[in-house]
Order: sequence, then C-alpha cells, then structure tokens
Amino acid sequence: MASSTRQALAAAKDALAPSLAKADLKFAEEIFAIGAAVGSSVQLRNILSDPSGENKAKAGALQAVFGKAVSKEALEFATTLSGYRWSKGGDLVAAFTQLGVFTIAGIVAKSKKLQELEGELFAFNQALASDRELQSAFSSRQATLEAKLELINALTKKKVSDAAAILLRNAVIISKNVRLAVVLEGFIKQVSAYAERLVANVTVASELSKSQLERLQASLTKTYGQDINLNVAIDPSILGGVKVQVAGEIIDGSVVARLNQAKMQLA
Repeated sequence: MASSTRQALAAAKDALAPSLAKADLKFAEEIFAIGAAVGSSVQLRNILSDPSGENKAKAGALQAVFGKAVSKEALEFATTLSGYRWSKGGDLVAAFTQLGVFTIAGIVAKSKKLQELEGELFAFNQALASDRELQSAFSSRQATLEAKLELINALTKKKVSDAAAILLRNAVIISKNVRLAVVLEGFIKQVSAYAERLVANVTVASELSKSQLERLQASLTKTYGQDINLNVAIDPSILGGVKVQVAGEIIDGSVVARLNQAKMQLA
C-alpha cells in the first residue's frame, strides 16, 4: 500500500469515528454500496480518485449519482473520502470496503458482540471450505451476481446476525475476481483488528477442552503481546498436536508435521 493511500485511509478512519456513535447498519450498507458503484464505473472512479481534481467537482459527481439513493450522512462521508489523496482508483474502492467493515465492527462493538461476529464469519468460511459445490457456485462465471446473492441470502436467512449478513452479502459482491474465502478472511482480520486483537487459526485433531483453550489463548497472548481470538477447526488428518497460524506465522506442532520432519532427517 502506497504511503499516500495509508495516510488517506488513516485520515478517513479518524473522520468516520465521530459518526460511529450514531451510525446504524444502514449507513454501513450505504458505504459498501457507494464503493461497489464506484468500483464498477471507470469514469466515476477516475473522477473521484484524481489528485488534481477539484473537490467541488467530485462532490457534484457524487451528488448526481447517489444524491437520491443514500443518506445525507453517507453522501457527506463519501465526499470527504474522495477529497483525500489516493495513489490509484482501486485504493479508493478498497477504502470504501474497509471502511464499511470498520463501521460494522464499530456498531457491533457497542453491543460487545465482536467475538460473535467473528465467529459467524469464520463458521461460514469453514463451511465454504468444506463444500466444493458451494465453492463452485460462488466462483462460477456463468452465474449472475443476483443468483449468488440469492444463494447467500438463502444460506444465511435467520441463521446469522444482521451485521454478519451484510458482510457476507458484500463479500459476495466484492469477490468477482477474488475467491470468496479470501475476501472473508480479510473481513475477519479487519473485524479483529478493530478490537486490537490478532486472529489465531488453530487446527487440532479433536476438540479441545475449555481449560486447554484457555491455556493456549493465554500462551499466544503472552507471545504476541495482544489479546488473541481463537478460531478452532478440527482436522483428524493431522493425527494429534496443534497447528497454529497467527500474524503471518505458522506454528506446526501436529503429529503429521513431526513425522514428516523425522522422515527428512532419516533420508
């Protein structure tokens, strides 16, 4: 990420912070919707991300396209966002997405349910990873976006929170050229980052007890100096032990890994 984009994103989060006190999920959906529309229009994206463009012209373009479709607050924030310096148009589009997730995380944090939201997203991503037909349905280039949205709505209706449903729908919209699982992994990390925590993806051969989970969480928290959120998946193929992926590192203490290491030493 270019320094100009990093600075713009940081400024945008600061600008958004006061609005989070009264923001609702509709506001978050509007941010996502504006970003999706900007992403689908080369002309609009170029106008809004042009560093030499006048803010008045950008505000006029946003008003013309979204004036009757979104709230005053969402339109004002989009105008603020377009006034920052982005290294390229794609960064502005990505910023709308990140700030949509940021807004939802802020709203959910007020009800102290961030961990539940993370769990919902992780559970869906695990279900997706274990179902090849579902993966094919969401990655199909023949299926329309409307069909994919109908599918995600059918899969999640009354089964997840409203906040999770919004994130899952928008993950589908964004995953046009990227695997849905990759988009969801990014969302999970962003939600966790809001709470200043790291996500540890833990793989075990069988279910851990409550005390084992607490000890593992305490150990990782001490190691990384931050609270750690554990996402635990069961995979009997590792035979035993624990495999942990956190902060870009993989700690593989599984039986399979130890056996493979022993084979290499004997070779």
